[in-house]
Amino acid sequence: MKPQFSPLTIQNSDPYFELHKQGQYSPWSRKIFEDCLTKPYFAYSLDHDNQPLGYYIAMTVLDEVTLMDIVVSSAHQGNGFGKSLLQHLLDHCNQNNIQQIWLEVRESNAAAINLYDNAGFILVEQRVNYYPSAKGKEDALIMCCYLG
Repeated sequence: MKPQFSPLTIQNSDPYFELHKQGQYSPWSRKIFEDCLTKPYFAYSLDHDNQPLGYYIAMTVLDEVTLMDIVVSSAHQGNGFGKSLLQHLLDHCNQNNIQQIWLEVRESNAAAINLYDNAGFILVEQRVNYYPSAKGKEDALIMCCYLG
């Protein structure tokens, strides 16, 4: 059986909040995470045999989407699940006449930057000292994928 996508809701969010905490240097609170599972946000999980593989959370404003968070379980990284999650988001956006997808990524996250580059995202801006990190602050790269 292949991995399955499902809507991510507050009711089924417990294992994904755990993934969120594992995947972030400074994770959101449970309340913020749950708030991001209500409109105008949308979220999908990716599972296999009831194992949480990953998820993404995005927000729609008019004809633009912002990718707020995308995480693959550390035990399942390197298996193409990040690409599957991103492709699901792109498909969702194309089906809903979204024109642009925006995201921020830590400049040190080479795997994610490579994933976004390969999906057609381009670098638009760099925010200096945006993210907290173990060494103080880290720049954020602002990227956009123009769909229409």
